[in-house]
Amino acid sequence: MRIIAVGIAEIKVVQPPALLRTNLGSCIAVCIYDPATATGGLLHFMMPRSLQGTAIVKKAKYADTGIQELVEEVKRMSQAKSCSGFVAKIFGGARVLQNISSDIGSNNEEAARRILKEMGIPITASQTGGDRGYKIEFDVGTGIARCQRFGEEAKEY
Repeated sequence: MRIIAVGIAEIKVVQPPALLRTNLGSCIAVCIYDPATATGGLLHFMMPRSLQGTAIVKKAKYADTGIQELVEEVKRMSQAKSCSGFVAKIFGGARVLQNISSDIGSNNEEAARRILKEMGIPITASQTGGDRGYKIEFDVGTGIARCQRFGEEAKEY
């Protein structure tokens, strides 16, 4: 099986056999899966929204532009006419920087949930929050995501 690393502010979309892998702190991983074609993708975004009126250099850096781009790429690869039938799983959003007054992780999670709801894509699983990072592995052949919060046992979603 191919193991494909997804870095910060990146999107990867593949068909099986492949495992998408990323590590998270306050960032969020959004896994989108089309069960009809076993096509899946993972977005690792850093911030909830892009700045209005500025040129967006990297769409995957933000929830508002990255989730839309991820869904479009899954639609393209799966040749789906719409995202009806797609499902999502979200992970991350930890509060790893205790000295910052803004809870970036929580803001990221809230943005992901809102955008997916607006797009009509149900979130079928999630593990978010806490104060430790995450390791995520998303098997696009099965649609199963494996999430391990650092220092804990991994769980399948």
